[in-house]
Amino acid sequence: MEKGLSSDLIIAFVAIVLHVVNYNVTAQFEYKTRYFTKLIGRNAIYYYAVFLIISALIRDHFINVAVLSDKDSIILFPTEIANMIGDSCFIFGILLNIWTLKALGIKGMYNGDSFGHIMDSPVTGGPYQFFSDPQYVGTTIAALGVAIRNQSIYGFLCTILVGVVFYISATFVETPHLKNIYSNRSYSKINFKNLKSLKN
Repeated sequence: MEKGLSSDLIIAFVAIVLHVVNYNVTAQFEYKTRYFTKLIGRNAIYYYAVFLIISALIRDHFINVAVLSDKDSIILFPTEIANMIGDSCFIFGILLNIWTLKALGIKGMYNGDSFGHIMDSPVTGGPYQFFSDPQYVGTTIAALGVAIRNQSIYGFLCTILVGVVFYISATFVETPHLKNIYSNRSYSKINFKNLKSLKN
């Protein structure tokens, strides 16, 4: 039981939750205030994308710290098999995320809707033929790969939390927010040729 209260695991859990809270709060803040667009201009979405990537890397760092502190705590496979399965899952997850980025573009992948970049229609091609939220599936599978490769109980616990937090976010926060955006296109879409109008 004491092992389950490891500070490394707690920090990883906090990082997982805070990353999702971070992008939901900042996306909704931008949508309601246009603060980042007013401050930075039409390229605000690209700076925001970098911000979210850094946030995800910080989360991944703390997950890795927790996993490495708990390496080989649950031996499910011989080392060679664990490495093969883990690496395969990790690579598959990363490739799925790259495929999603290709399908959505930077604006679509990183909450561009909240920044006034409104899509004409939902994306249904690419990985969206198979998953409703492929970027979250990819990240969860990649985390599972890390857990398997290191045969870490902490890794499996982090993977479960990643999946659960993504599910809650997508179902109860992001979907209602997107419905609100696309039901009010006249407000949601920004005329980037006339950004001065946002200051009125």
